[in-house]
Amino acid sequence: MYSDDSLVWLEILSVNGITSNRWLRVSKMIPPRRIREMLGSAGGRRELAMRIGREVQPPDRGCFEKQCALLEGSAYSLVSISDRAYPALLREIADPPPLLFFRGNITVCDRPAITIVGSRAASRRGLCTAYHFACELSRRDITVVSGMARGIDGAAHEGALKGSGGTCAVLGCGVDVVYPPEHAALADAIAGSGCLLSELPLGASPLRHHFPRRNRIISGLSLGTLIVEGSTRSGAMGTVRWALEQNREVFAVPGPITHPGSRGPHRLIREGASLVEKVEDILDELPPCGTVVGAAADATIGAHRPPLSERELCVFSALELDPKHIDDLVQICHISATLMLPILLDLEMKGLVASTGGGCYALAAMPGGETTGGT
Repeated sequence: MYSDDSLVWLEILSVNGITSNRWLRVSKMIPPRRIREMLGSAGGRRELAMRIGREVQPPDRGCFEKQCALLEGSAYSLVSISDRAYPALLREIADPPPLLFFRGNITVCDRPAITIVGSRAASRRGLCTAYHFACELSRRDITVVSGMARGIDGAAHEGALKGSGGTCAVLGCGVDVVYPPEHAALADAIAGSGCLLSELPLGASPLRHHFPRRNRIISGLSLGTLIVEGSTRSGAMGTVRWALEQNREVFAVPGPITHPGSRGPHRLIREGASLVEKVEDILDELPPCGTVVGAAADATIGAHRPPLSERELCVFSALELDPKHIDDLVQICHISATLMLPILLDLEMKGLVASTGGGCYALAAMPGGETTGGT
């Protein structure tokens, strides 16, 4: 279901050559319903052209009717900036989208939210970190917002799905278009407990120029943005810039100084972003929000591990999120290769260690040693 105001905006936005931001400025002087009436006559369009500063064409009826047909009886819906269901925090930014297409439950955006962004070409450490933070935020009934891209975005959505807070994916294409295509199952899962969101019409392709504008919505829905990994010129850093313009909090996870993905977060930390090591570092910088979770919820890797033998503890302590080859573990722990493999298999069965292929092993940062498949 969608409101009459949504259809008014859908018709206005079908006019070619006029940006949504320009229409939004006009709507502060002329009510949207009156704008739609004016678009129906040559005289009204001339008056609007004087306000806008350029020629105004009639609405594209073919485009409008196509969108209405796609919406009819589908899982997709609309919400306009004048509707009560429109995300309140997003309405506060300088250029909110007048119209949002969505699939799922848009009320997930009414909860306190944190954005998690980072590199598409993420390290295993980055994927595990994003998953961990998203899971812990969601367990505190905080919505996790991201862009459903490969890498950090996908890991963040998957982690959020493990909690009760839900997750919102803001797309750089129509909400009926799955991008990247390997995230089809993830998109369905997000829509099932949260929502897919876009200012772009149904059927819109994931074009390169859509994503920088999309990022203002990702940050605008949230109280703060957390960057896990990213180069200094990445899209994740672009989202951070939007967050700063919107006067939202910025958080950064430090990483190894030799990893290219650490450069973005490290620059932000030098410039004053909050350094984050645990979820409480985020919550301490925000107004009271979310559900308080007791000490038993501490998700430090291995904090609640089963009892380990002396050799198992030695191997476990030598492992990190970044994979290590079994030969290196043999040297570090002074345990023969013959004994090392059974120890690693036992730790893997206990959900503490994950095999990453090629004879390499790493800490299993996710429940049961699962990995972020499809990211």
